[in-house]
Amino acid sequence: MRAVRRRAGWVVLALALAAAILVHRRFEWVPVPYLATFVALPALGWRTWAWRAAPRSVRWSVPPAAALALVALLPVPWMTANVADPPGNAWRLDGRVSINGDRVDPPGTWYWLTVGRPPIVAELVRGWISGGPAAGPTSLLAGRRATRPTFSEPAAAAVGLRRAGWPLSTRIVVEVSEPHDERLPARAMLVQVNDLAFTTRDDWVSVLEHLRDVNTFSVLGGGTFEFVGTALPFGRIDIIELPADDLDVIVGGALAETLPGSWYRNLSLGASHGLMVALVAYVHGSGDDLARGRAIAGTGKMSSDGTVGGVGGLHAKATAARDIGADVLLFPAHQAGQLDHFDARSMRLIPVVSLDDAIDALAG
Repeated sequence: MRAVRRRAGWVVLALALAAAILVHRRFEWVPVPYLATFVALPALGWRTWAWRAAPRSVRWSVPPAAALALVALLPVPWMTANVADPPGNAWRLDGRVSINGDRVDPPGTWYWLTVGRPPIVAELVRGWISGGPAAGPTSLLAGRRATRPTFSEPAAAAVGLRRAGWPLSTRIVVEVSEPHDERLPARAMLVQVNDLAFTTRDDWVSVLEHLRDVNTFSVLGGGTFEFVGTALPFGRIDIIELPADDLDVIVGGALAETLPGSWYRNLSLGASHGLMVALVAYVHGSGDDLARGRAIAGTGKMSSDGTVGGVGGLHAKATAARDIGADVLLFPAHQAGQLDHFDARSMRLIPVVSLDDAIDALAG
């Protein structure tokens, strides 16, 4: 039995080392001492528990303490940490996009970029103790729908497919937040305003033009609210344009299509990969080989009219693209000043205003 425990301990240690090496190779910004701790704590707990000659107090206190420390170091993947210098990451996009069940794998190599990292449990607890949500990590569970992949990815793909000639119609959903009156919901999806429904931007413009001195609006999930004045009483109004046709778009590969992946895609993860989703969808729909053997990385929100919106953490994202070996970086033109002194090495920096700009730049 002792030999079996010893072999089991070595197997666990070997698996932990292999996992640490794989994590470090994929996320070089993760500190080596952090990964080493993840290997050392389970090993310490196991060896102490198996040490029959140790005092009872040691055998029964060290393993729980090691387990507690390990839990404190675990990442919380549905929250984002408030860090002053967040790391950037590059993720493969080709072969990991599904459009209506078809896996999209265009020629070349395509990357989308993210910035930031999840907090660890210890940071989360410290934030709770030190003064609430403003002091701690930010939850992605209740963020805006406009930044959830289930909304942003089909919307971005539809822009690319329409540019490729696909006859896709669209519909809009309107999300409101930051109310001016505390009696109104903090965040809601509008269904009707003054009993007027809307499915297109023209419908929405007409609704706004017909606001009265006293108005009502209905929200998704039930509930009708009254407000006074000829403007909606919300600080933020997001108009999300979605394909009206049955367009199923999933980014993330097989993992994103599992039940946990589906849950994760309903978090407010951001929409800065919209430009790259639109580009890959365009290449898929048109057959154009825009990459021509190159590795293309990019970041930028995708508006329904094809314009590219701003993103956060551009410098960190550019660093991740360069380090992954990208040949080209596409990014919002109005943020070009943020990369004035960036050492791109052999990577070509291409600021773009629209999807058409990106297509022309890659084809030229």
